[in-house]
Amino acid sequence: MYAVDLTKIGRQILEARGLAAQIEPPSRSHPGFAMADGYEVGRLLHDKREASGARQVGAKLGFTNQSVWDQLGMDTPFWAPIYDTTVTGGSSTISLTGLVQPRIEPEIILGFKSGLAPGASLQEITSALGWTAAGFEIVQCHYPQWDMTPADAVADAGLHAILAVGQHVSTDTAHASELENLEVALWHSDRLLSRGHSSLALGGPIQAIAWLLRLPGVQGLRAGDIVTTGTLTTAHPIEPGQTWRLVTTGALELPNVTVHFDHE
Repeated sequence: MYAVDLTKIGRQILEARGLAAQIEPPSRSHPGFAMADGYEVGRLLHDKREASGARQVGAKLGFTNQSVWDQLGMDTPFWAPIYDTTVTGGSSTISLTGLVQPRIEPEIILGFKSGLAPGASLQEITSALGWTAAGFEIVQCHYPQWDMTPADAVADAGLHAILAVGQHVSTDTAHASELENLEVALWHSDRLLSRGHSSLALGGPIQAIAWLLRLPGVQGLRAGDIVTTGTLTTAHPIEPGQTWRLVTTGALELPNVTVHFDHE
């Protein structure tokens, strides 16, 4: 057994996020720091964010590449809230001011026309689906060199910073199978950096939602919620002045997404 002041850890992470500073991950000073602790610290940060006026509009999934779970001691992905203050449109200019060690992740994003209860079936998920978009999640990490445990990542607001959502494409049950066979190409300026496939994140976007609805603390999804389902390539460091583009191909035609980063 170990004693850990989760409220104190929450204050330390909040301070680091406010100052754009780096801190020692909680697991270093508290070797028993577990996923349940990470979620509790994340909840404290969430409460502070809502108290400041932000409104939760959905969720993100993290560590969705199952091939690394064994080495990380995981058997599920994690989740964290996303907010009206952190979601923006694609094909836009985004400021990196205040972000620490930011990286970019290409993702498939789903929007829901009706609510879903925890444990919903795949059929129920596809019936509730309203739209799909390509997009980028900008993640950040307040631990030096991104060296952390999964519990540390959850405590740091799930590493979420910004979600850039591309143009919505109306999607229903008939399109569900098409979501499982999307290919993405990630470009930095005119240079192709990496390719990915929608199946790389938990088997596909619909399966990813099924995972989400089984995770601790998830009370379901509401009509209008959006979920970003996990990165489809390696996350790449980003800097002001760069332009990144995501090209998606498949039977479901998702418009390309372009973002430019600056300090302002």
